[in-house]
Amino acid sequence: MLDRFLKKFRRPAERQDFVVGAYYSIENKGTYGIAKVLAVDKRGIHVRLYRNSWQTRPIEIDPAKLELGGTINDEGRVGIGHLPLTREHFIAWEPVLLQRGSVQDDELNGFRDWQELEGGYFDIPS
Repeated sequence: MLDRFLKKFRRPAERQDFVVGAYYSIENKGTYGIAKVLAVDKRGIHVRLYRNSWQTRPIEIDPAKLELGGTINDEGRVGIGHLPLTREHFIAWEPVLLQRGSVQDDELNGFRDWQELEGGYFDIPS
């Protein structure tokens, strides 16, 4: 009974709160990128991925210099305007909050399309 009571106060990764509008540094195959949280729902995290990359985890960024871009950059990265991920998938990228921001209405276009189509989530392969 005590264990069930204490469980309410634990903060396991899968119950972590992610901040809408915030920028997170994420790990990706030995380099680091930036994901902006567009929305959070019961099943997942909706992010915008930028194609910028760093060899070490950035500690600060200038959002005006982040690139979405429709083509692959020199490091083989491409920006994605909306990507629905399970919490577990996003957590696997080891997100670290860099700074808070806000979500602009036009950034939600892909999210709205996803809602209308009742889309799914990308998950870590088993």
